Amino acid sequence: MPKLAIHPSGLNTAKERARALRWLAGLAEADRERVLAEAFAVCASAKPPTPYVALLGAIRRFGFDTIRRRGYRAAGPEQFEDFQRVRESRARNLREERPSPLRDKVLHRWALVRELHGQGLGFRLIARYFSKQLRVQVSPSYLRRLWGELEPGDGNGQPQP
Repeated sequence: MPKLAIHPSGLNTAKERARALRWLAGLAEADRERVLAEAFAVCASAKPPTPYVALLGAIRRFGFDTIRRRGYRAAGPEQFEDFQRVRESRARNLREERPSPLRDKVLHRWALVRELHGQGLGFRLIARYFSKQLRVQVSPSYLRRLWGELEPGDGNGQPQP
């Protein structure tokens, strides 16, 4: 395996540097301005000025290779805080679940479920009816769980007299 030349920006291969520049192009305008402003500030204070290396360094500090799983190095403390916020928002999204498309399909036909269950059919047969006649794939256990949520007076899933 050939040794890689150490690039001052830390992005050692040309492929990584090209990917970093493409990533910069895909950022929002405000973020792109922040990265460029930081790169210009670093370049102005550097002796000798190296704008390309300053730009690549600013891209890395902004989060190119730590956020969005695009790079190879471990995250620093500031990126860990970003990861923490991402994890918290994902957990919050799990608690505030989106409505299920299957649940909507079944609830639109809930009167049919009540009628079939009132005639003495079990949830397995109702699920088979949904599958064959209505082309809605639903499991008997899901129907039983919905029945328990929507019909609280009946504890065991049997039709009420």
